[in-house]
Amino acid sequence: MIKKILTIFFSTILVLLVGLMVLGYVISRKSFRNPPERYFAIGKRVYTAASAMMIDTSYDSLNLSGRGIKIGVLDTEFGGLRDSRWTRNLNVEAYADFIDGDTTGFFKEKRGGTANHGAYSCACMGGYIPGDTVKGLAWNASYYLAEIDDVDAEPRLEEERMINAVLWLLSHDVDIITSSCSYTDFDDFDGYTQSMLDGRSSRLSAFMDSVLLANPDLIFVQCIGNEGDTEWHYNAFPSDVREAISVGAVTADGSTRARYSSFGWDGTEYIKPDVCAYVQPPLNGTSFAAPAITGLCAALLEHRRMSRSELVELLHKSGSNASNPNRETGYGVPNTAEMPL
Repeated sequence: MIKKILTIFFSTILVLLVGLMVLGYVISRKSFRNPPERYFAIGKRVYTAASAMMIDTSYDSLNLSGRGIKIGVLDTEFGGLRDSRWTRNLNVEAYADFIDGDTTGFFKEKRGGTANHGAYSCACMGGYIPGDTVKGLAWNASYYLAEIDDVDAEPRLEEERMINAVLWLLSHDVDIITSSCSYTDFDDFDGYTQSMLDGRSSRLSAFMDSVLLANPDLIFVQCIGNEGDTEWHYNAFPSDVREAISVGAVTADGSTRARYSSFGWDGTEYIKPDVCAYVQPPLNGTSFAAPAITGLCAALLEHRRMSRSELVELLHKSGSNASNPNRETGYGVPNTAEMPL
């Protein structure tokens, strides 16, 4: 009798545990798609926190939305983009898969973990719900999506994929390229070291440096990496490229480096990260900070066409840490209130 009771008891506990695991998975997946947001009324619109930290009422009155700007996106897994309340209305002009070339299921959800990573990046740069709720500042831009990162492995081949994707985006004459993929070590190559973070030593950095030198108006926004609390510690390639707008992440106070956000390597005369943006928990990662800055860049280019050097200067001088830039948060979070728009 006692044995039967114990069997029923432990069976019940097992069922409850499995149920909790399933519930946790469902909640985490739902949170990835639409994490809880904080909203702020600025001018005639409502903005989520990341965008609200960067704009003021004067900016809102300009009615900017990235219209006429072409954005190339380097990321992984765009599943759910067509279904998300934030991104279902985005203007996607072209898309390509540089992993296996198969775009049949490009917008279909594939797996847990990083599923929807690219879709959520797009939400951070152009997420918009009709009725004037803004998550990303470039909801009227044109998007060109390139899937380059295989989440199941990290072969050095991914450098080749990124290079080919950049060339593809350049063929579409994009104004901005934004990358939420960055690299330090590979499964089959460990030849990179922190001392090579000079903007030209790694293959990717040398390539992007040459591309930017040849295209002075091209904007390249790169996440700085999530190595801040790892042994690597510093930024990842190719965020070390001098002409790249390298983006770190800050906490909700707008000034403290998020623990995962990489430190800029201290061996260069220039400072990385350039700027930072806020990432809404429970998500984390500079992968979602860089797109927020990309949205701002697209809106600024819509307002006034300018060279890369002019745009970078606007971002730096308007940063919350402009008077004392450092290698944790760079020039801080840019704000349009400090820009001569």
